[in-house]
Parts: sequence; C-alpha cells; structure tokens
Amino acid sequence: MIKVGTLYKRIHGSQSLCQVVSVYNHRDIDPECPESVAIIGMVKFIYLSGDHIGRTFKQKRSDFNYRWEVINDA
Repeated sequence: MIKVGTLYKRIHGSQSLCQVVSVYNHRDIDPECPESVAIIGMVKFIYLSGDHIGRTFKQKRSDFNYRWEVINDA
C-alpha cells in the first residue's frame, strides 16, 4: 500500500529517489457518455534526486508500483 511520506527508488533505468506527496482517486468521465465514469488511482510524488530533482509528477498507481520500490515505510 502506498502511503504519503514514503521514500521510493526507481527500479528500471536511472537510480532516482522520490517521496510520495499524495494518493487520490481521479474520475475519468467519457465526454460522449456522462454516465460512464472510471475511477483511476493516482500517486503524486516529488523527485529527490536525478534529472528531475524538485519536480512534482502524477502517475497511475499501477504504473507507479511497476516503476518504483519502497526504501522505507513511513
């Protein structure tokens, strides 16, 4: 489970560190059918090292879990 404040390191590619800022659910509404709503779990995180240091990003929870692993559990 992803918790706010937890530190993660990147599994694939560069050896970057990040910290989770928030975890939330995003509603994806189909413009052609307003009754069709998908709930997408999102993670907002900030880079603590690497090329994007200090920048904040948002990513789907499933993608985040695939690309990052826990360093410590806050």
